[in-house]
Amino acid sequence: MATNNLLNVPLRHTSLIDLGQELSLAITEKFFQPPSLFDKDLNYLTTLRNEIQTISNSKGAELHSSSSSSSSSSSSSSSSLTQLESHLNKLFTYFASLESISKKFPQDSVLFSWTPTIYKQNSTPINVALFKFEQLNVIFQIACVYSIMGWAQSRHSDEGLKKSCQYFQLAAGAFNFLNEQVQRVTAMNLKDRPFEPQEDWDNNTILCLVYLMLAQAQEAIWQKAIHGETTKDSIIARLAVQTSELYADALNYSQTSRYINLEWQNHITVKKYHFLAAAHLRTSNVALDNFQYGEQVAHLRVAQDAVKVAVKHKKYVNSFVIEDLTGLQEIVDAKLRVAEKDNDLIYLKIVPPENELKHIAGALMVKPISPSEKFQLGKTQAPVLFDELLPYVIIHYAQALRERQDDYVRGKIFEPIQGLNHMMTKFLNEKNLPASIDALEQPENIPDSIVHHSRDIMDHGGVNSIENELLNLSGLRKECLHLIQECQLRVDMDRQEDLLLRQGHEKEQEQEQEQEQEQKPGDLSHYQRQTTDVAARVLIEKIHKMREYLDLAVHGDIQVEQKFNSIKDTLAVLMGGYASLHKFIPNSNYVKLDKNVANVVAELRTALNDWDSIESSRSQFLQDVEIKNRDNNILPKLIQEYKQRKEDALYDNQGQFQTNAFELVYESHLKMLDLDISYIQQTKLEQQQLESRIDTINTQFIQLYTSTVNSTQQKRQMAMQQLDSAYVMYTEIKVNLNEGLKFYHDFITRGNNVLRDAEEYLRNRRMESRELEMEMKLKMTKKRQQVGNNNLQIPVRGQKDTATSREQPKLVSPRGQKSNVWDPNSGIKFG
Repeated sequence: MATNNLLNVPLRHTSLIDLGQELSLAITEKFFQPPSLFDKDLNYLTTLRNEIQTISNSKGAELHSSSSSSSSSSSSSSSSLTQLESHLNKLFTYFASLESISKKFPQDSVLFSWTPTIYKQNSTPINVALFKFEQLNVIFQIACVYSIMGWAQSRHSDEGLKKSCQYFQLAAGAFNFLNEQVQRVTAMNLKDRPFEPQEDWDNNTILCLVYLMLAQAQEAIWQKAIHGETTKDSIIARLAVQTSELYADALNYSQTSRYINLEWQNHITVKKYHFLAAAHLRTSNVALDNFQYGEQVAHLRVAQDAVKVAVKHKKYVNSFVIEDLTGLQEIVDAKLRVAEKDNDLIYLKIVPPENELKHIAGALMVKPISPSEKFQLGKTQAPVLFDELLPYVIIHYAQALRERQDDYVRGKIFEPIQGLNHMMTKFLNEKNLPASIDALEQPENIPDSIVHHSRDIMDHGGVNSIENELLNLSGLRKECLHLIQECQLRVDMDRQEDLLLRQGHEKEQEQEQEQEQEQKPGDLSHYQRQTTDVAARVLIEKIHKMREYLDLAVHGDIQVEQKFNSIKDTLAVLMGGYASLHKFIPNSNYVKLDKNVANVVAELRTALNDWDSIESSRSQFLQDVEIKNRDNNILPKLIQEYKQRKEDALYDNQGQFQTNAFELVYESHLKMLDLDISYIQQTKLEQQQLESRIDTINTQFIQLYTSTVNSTQQKRQMAMQQLDSAYVMYTEIKVNLNEGLKFYHDFITRGNNVLRDAEEYLRNRRMESRELEMEMKLKMTKKRQQVGNNNLQIPVRGQKDTATSREQPKLVSPRGQKSNVWDPNSGIKFG
């Protein structure tokens, strides 16, 4: 992976994809335009993607070989670097093209496949159908190419070191940009993530690569500095210790990553201690110049110990790195022997321990450089693609608005009309109409209203339909209960695991206190972790609300079932046809009606006929609205609005489609229904007037009817009233069942979201507990190692931060200022 003393990140491999063909299929399936209109763009993308695949696979290997031979031939080096620049430009152009087509096509139009190349485990291809996934891999490839370019530069010239430093910082910037994009995805809730980032893009792995690139960039500056004959030792020491610290950062992240291999970890470890030793070697020279012979020996001893640690990790490390380390070791050993001998025989100065030596403040000269200009250049170089293709997001949004329009029509027109009809049916049933007058006018025939009710019930499945829906509700109810139980299980698992972790920590505390002869069992004062009740407070509240809602739903289901059981037998009569109805409704004796009664009955019949007319006109109205709603598609209006706007104005800074850009179009589109909605109020007022009129007439009828009705008529009326009431209750049950089904489906959707939140919570808590366990074990290990440990104090991450936070005096050479000597405050200037 390296043929000099640095590392480069190898390119990922990718499978060959006919991108143009895949997009052509997407156009055929999901767009209203023929793919032949875009043959030029499709062919261009196929060629460009094939070039990216060739760069990532076959030419990736060739780059390593060509770059490794660059040290023997300047023309070969120039050629390979020119080739790398060409590949880099193609990657930036492809990235810009992906950004362009992702605004036109569905995100999952093409399945992309990429294989990691640097990790411990046997890598298998990762397949994701998402343009964003392809873009992130292209960013990774860009960072890799920059790392190869930095790695391939000459290490023997100032110009080569300058370019190497620049390219490694650009590689760090690209890796850092990749990490920002990935972290933005992982910060989302599980249900909102467009995809699940692959595990080898975790924060620790990518940050290891960022700091590795920065360390190698800093090393280039250090190497340039040691080539300068007049550069002070104190300056070189500061550059070296900063290089060591950057390698230490890379090492820390690699050790917490599951994907950085042992070869790389050992390489970074050797580099960390190599530059720590180099810094103390240079500082020993400063001490010698200042006649601080005891400090000189102390720094050389620290350098020698650091070299010994580096040597312990030389397994699998590149021979060039080991050669550099061996050379450093020989110099340190030789200088230490002379210094110790001189101090023992001549100077007799006290050699201070390492922790009393003056801190060497690092001189950070590098930072991640974002290749933003290159990304912008890629946009200008990429051709305009699919300019005449309507973006799929517009089509998809039109479909979403179509659903909203259907919901609007249903909620504003259909449901209010159906509600008014049901109110009138219930009103008439409460007035025993039309059963009371049918019993008088039709002593033997079955009234048309009852026949209509019978047919309606049979058309909708009758008793069997309700029983099946009740059974369906029962299954959904069990599924909802299972969801609640699964959510609660996650919380209970965390509570149990937290308890076990606390008990384990308590035992470790007791063991530690026993060793220290202190009896303070159960001291958890520094156990910084929230209890489950605190950490899962929001989740527990959601589960509690879910239980409450489900309890209310169960109570409602019981009431619906009781209502159904109360009319089940009567519904069977209505479903039995004419024979069943004739048998159920007794005939009555014909009685000639009194003139006054006959007039009132006629008025009632007229009013009921008026209601039939209103109901019929409403039915026709709903049919007309349904046709109007179906024929008025909003898509043409959205297309017109899209053409009037610039495409970039439709997306925010994050590349997300701004739906509010079309809200005014949607609101204007719905105005076509304003007259239809006004009809609702008009027909409602008409119904109220009719109800008042029927109520008045029916009151007169009741007064006359009670004095003239005979027993057979009364029995017939009661039978028909029972049938009418059963029908009204049947329609109510159907509405209740539909509402119940909608409730349970919504509950399951929302419950699954809560379950995903619970799973994410449990996963995060488990990660947190593993980190706490590792931290506790590390603390215990350090405490044991501190006992009688007089060896080299290897700085760890936390110690470094503490040390650098202390204000230290700057190391300034006692010699007079010379011209052409680099000053740390002025920065490194190449050429």
